[in-house]
Amino acid sequence: MRFAVLTGLYVGIVCTAQVTANKIVEIPWIHTAVPGGTYLIGIALATVELAHHTAPTRREGWLRAQVMIAMGFVGSGLLAGYVEIVVHSTPAFPGQPFDAALGSTWKIVAGSLAAFAVSESLDNAIGAWMRGRVPDWGRVIGTNLVSAPLDSVVFIAIAFGAGRLDLVEGQFEAKMLATVLIGLPLVYLIRRFLEEPR
Repeated sequence: MRFAVLTGLYVGIVCTAQVTANKIVEIPWIHTAVPGGTYLIGIALATVELAHHTAPTRREGWLRAQVMIAMGFVGSGLLAGYVEIVVHSTPAFPGQPFDAALGSTWKIVAGSLAAFAVSESLDNAIGAWMRGRVPDWGRVIGTNLVSAPLDSVVFIAIAFGAGRLDLVEGQFEAKMLATVLIGLPLVYLIRRFLEEPR
């Protein structure tokens, strides 16, 4: 049950990130441009680390985290498919802003799915190995230092095109900021409710 709730939270975070990535925003303090969903991906990467604490062994924790990542993959695909159906449906009233606002969501989801396949699986593998060997703060930050830049490059190249790779640096900074300020406290707050007895 705890794992199911965590998986639902993860899928919700990932799908929300993809919808909000349609708008390019400015990071406060450092004034760098990033897709609006960037902060949530830093939190999603940290959430993967929580899945490791829902199982008694390192291998079972890795497997559960992979299942969670797969559910995010499926949820993202369903989101993209449904948005495309709505975009291509005949509008009842002219001038609705939906198509302009969310019409490119499929590219964002395609970028996210490719990034998932690479970065979140790598994040999970490193996190599983680090479980019990490295404190939670080191594991969350360490895995994100590896997976966040990879996620950023793959996502930006597919979702916005190779000509927008200038967004990668800001994405990495925003993901790490979200990891430290939100993801890490979230891991410490939720971990004790997820951990299975050994």
